[in-house]
Amino acid sequence: MAKESIEHYSKYFFLASFLGIILLSIYLIKSYIITIVGAVLLSYVFYPIYKKINSKIKSKKLSSLFTTLLVVIIIIIPLIFAANALISESVQFFYSTGDLDLSSIEAATSERLGGDVEISKYITDNLNKISLGIARGTSEFLVSLPKKIISMFVMLFLMYFLFMEGKSIVDKLRRHIPLKTKQKEELAKRFSNVIYASIYGMIVTAFVQGAVGALGFWIFGINSPILWGLVTVIVAILPFVGAALVWLPAAIFQLAAGETFNGLGLLFYGMFIISTIDNFIRPSIIGSRANIHPAVVLLGVLGGIEIFGFLGIIIGPLILSIMTIFLDLYLVEKTKIGK
Repeated sequence: MAKESIEHYSKYFFLASFLGIILLSIYLIKSYIITIVGAVLLSYVFYPIYKKINSKIKSKKLSSLFTTLLVVIIIIIPLIFAANALISESVQFFYSTGDLDLSSIEAATSERLGGDVEISKYITDNLNKISLGIARGTSEFLVSLPKKIISMFVMLFLMYFLFMEGKSIVDKLRRHIPLKTKQKEELAKRFSNVIYASIYGMIVTAFVQGAVGALGFWIFGINSPILWGLVTVIVAILPFVGAALVWLPAAIFQLAAGETFNGLGLLFYGMFIISTIDNFIRPSIIGSRANIHPAVVLLGVLGGIEIFGFLGIIIGPLILSIMTIFLDLYLVEKTKIGK
């Protein structure tokens, strides 16, 4: 009896200790959770490239090193240049709002509507709020730059090992998931489809729309095109609204300011190029794979940005999509039990 009692308490002691260590570990790495998630996502995106390189170069270490360097060349270096341009444009936008003259827009609007319309104060106040928010964000970014450099190093370091050992880690996790074999296969398939649809379909499309939008803003004389291109990336992910939330007000602003050519040019460019990209790129990337429900995308993006920052536009919808997978599997099993 005493032996059974000791074994009973030993089991609970082990579980309590294990839970305590997990919580302590999470607290220890809490500042780098976003970095870890970023490393996992980038490793997933570039893993097919790693496999191709590894098929030519049999050394896993060299293949992983080359793939990590590719990530630096394709993503990290362009992001550094984009961040530099974004900071410069943010500062310019901040100062330009102070000298903004909207009298011509106000006069044109009053003439067309046949009455006095005082919109300059409203527009200026809102632009000032936006510019102050951008300036504050830029300042915070510069202050946290040393920490971001460390986080980038940690992310690349983790990616190097994830390319080599990621598949074995996933296989080990799959073996120890307490589900039936058929459930594991279904879960793995749907999980893969959701991640593929989230990263390749939703995010790639949004970034292409943002890049094309930035080009259009530059062509048709919109100040700070890179800044508004980044805003286009974020809103392009949102269902129903999309990139039109940026290019349409910009086109109307140009028309109201008397810039007829630029205004009409941006209007047609937005309708026939920026907003139609989604109809061509997304289906060609996703194909017959899982489409994510618009409500999941909307709630995921808004909640994700609030908790995780910019990376939340990927993490948020992904978390909610995975939740729906588990919910579907639970309902299927409950139905089978009921029968």
